[in-house]
Amino acid sequence: MQFAQPPVHDRPAHRVTDGLRRRSLTVAQWLRLPGTATTPECASIRYWDRQPSHADGRDLAPVLFVHGYAGTEHIWRPLRSALTDAGFGHLVALRYNAFRADIHQIADWLVLQARRSMEATGVARVHLIGHSMGGLVVRDAVQNRGLRGLTNTAITIATPHTGTALARLVPGPAARQMQPGSQFLIDLERVRTDGRTRWVIVHGGADRVVRAGAETFGAAGTDVLAMRESAAGHGSIARHPVVVSGIVSALLSSERDAAPGFSLAA
Repeated sequence: MQFAQPPVHDRPAHRVTDGLRRRSLTVAQWLRLPGTATTPECASIRYWDRQPSHADGRDLAPVLFVHGYAGTEHIWRPLRSALTDAGFGHLVALRYNAFRADIHQIADWLVLQARRSMEATGVARVHLIGHSMGGLVVRDAVQNRGLRGLTNTAITIATPHTGTALARLVPGPAARQMQPGSQFLIDLERVRTDGRTRWVIVHGGADRVVRAGAETFGAAGTDVLAMRESAAGHGSIARHPVVVSGIVSALLSSERDAAPGFSLAA
């Protein structure tokens, strides 16, 4: 049974004021406005720290998540739960200040956390999953910043690989890097993937942020999977049950060294 929240005008005035004050302070701190405490550019959250092992006794690679511009790590809840049920025991989500950090800085933090995860588990590979701008962070980390040859599976979800016009309307260096024709995107496209990483590209048919065709890129090799969920939007795609199930299957398939012909195309 669901209970409706009382209308705002029925709540005590001090509770409404306190709530607005907390939200305003959070935004101010995130933007680093004068008079607010500083916020680290990047942080990470480790959700589970048990020895990752599949039913056959093999250790499973750590999985690292990167949310999108102005997003949060909460977008990963359904996927984290499903991966835990599947036996993945070392899951790490990045948290970063999208208004202050650029994509290279976030990618460097991802590389650091990936290396720490490999050291902690003794598994010399990782899986990376990025939503929206997080997918560009994943690409930069794999192609340019140190995870080439160490990434088993790289998944980009609703990622503007060729940019998005909406990036012109929001602040920050990362937003400028997402603008169509930016030097960042030009440089990223020039560096080809090496074929050792299995790329999975996920896109929602109802995505109004990333237009059709902008969600893909020219990854080298034949082991590139494409998954499209027609009813999913830009934000809901990462939580869509079909997408969650498909991603879990893709990671388990990579762990089993699946044949290149495997496809998630929908």
